[in-house]
Amino acid sequence: MDRDTFDRLLLQHLPAAGRLAVRLTGDPAAAEDVVHDAVVRAARGWQGFRGEAAFSTWWTAIVINVWRDRLRARRANDESATLADDAGATAGDSVVDVAAAAELGRLVAAAVSRLPPRQREVLVLVAYEGLSIPQAAGVLGLTEGNVRTTLFHARARLRQVLARYLDPPDKTR
Repeated sequence: MDRDTFDRLLLQHLPAAGRLAVRLTGDPAAAEDVVHDAVVRAARGWQGFRGEAAFSTWWTAIVINVWRDRLRARRANDESATLADDAGATAGDSVVDVAAAAELGRLVAAAVSRLPPRQREVLVLVAYEGLSIPQAAGVLGLTEGNVRTTLFHARARLRQVLARYLDPPDKTR
């Protein structure tokens, strides 16, 4: 691959990297830093892309590795992070529906941000980024079975944490 092709592919995949970074970090400013560092890392090592995997897989792995590095550094400094609100509203929604969706979005985002890093990575890649199990396994360097198991545990933990918000109250009393 030549440098022009690399630059074109990188620019094409920047928006997806930004969304992924926001979901992983929970903070748009931190996400910008992650993407910036990933671009620098990719630009320095662009010749290391051998085309054995899809460019998007290679690039996503770089973004995740930068996030992991920052997470390790943050743990060393004993800081915490939250996941940004990811709820959206449409024009036909009532104010109550919009408020309820926003609140649920905040609850889900907070619950996702409290997942262990591996569970968060798998959940974000599969549920939010739409990667298949084999694609997520390739990005994370895991077996497909490990991704399936991790996804199962992440979803179970979210169900447990969010159950009181999602289960309708018993109206027979």
